[in-house]
Amino acid sequence: MTDPRPRPKYGEYAPLPSAATDAENAEAAQTPAAPGVSQPPAPPVAGPHDVNAQHTASSVAAEPGADAPPALSGQPERKRRMWDVSLTSMLLFLGVFDIISGFSTFANLGTVLSEGLTAQGFEGFSSVEQATEAGVILNVVRVSILAVTIALALLQIQRKRLAFWIPLAGAVLAGIVVVGVFVGVLMADPSFLAFAETQR
Repeated sequence: MTDPRPRPKYGEYAPLPSAATDAENAEAAQTPAAPGVSQPPAPPVAGPHDVNAQHTASSVAAEPGADAPPALSGQPERKRRMWDVSLTSMLLFLGVFDIISGFSTFANLGTVLSEGLTAQGFEGFSSVEQATEAGVILNVVRVSILAVTIALALLQIQRKRLAFWIPLAGAVLAGIVVVGVFVGVLMADPSFLAFAETQR
């Protein structure tokens, strides 16, 4: 197809495309394609609203605080350790059994200490009332430690974290308190101090 427009002379600008050329281009665009040949669909033109929506969606997805499924967050879900649950339950049961079996002993700590010292050859323990009061306080402290231990252990199990060390720590803490109270009661009795001096 030849261009009907005249060639520009030296120093002239090329003429603008005429309306006829535009009409020919429009007819070529409207001409149906040959049968059997499929033309790919024209890509959709994104408007300004679409661009803003895509930008907003990408920025929200890139926010560090946005919620993400556990599988895509990069942190695998913890598995519950059944051996830890069993061990923790057994230790807690032993703690409850110790509290129940030793409750009457600590409630009568003055009498128990007096009888125990008499069996060791010491007579005349004079701090029976103070020891009994200390035993009541020990019962309250031991029950409180057990309650806190059970609560913390159950919380750790719910979070699927190791919990067996919590009953062990509670038992150690209760043992330290009991030994401290026993030593304080014995050291406050002058008769026992005199007996201890003779045994050196």
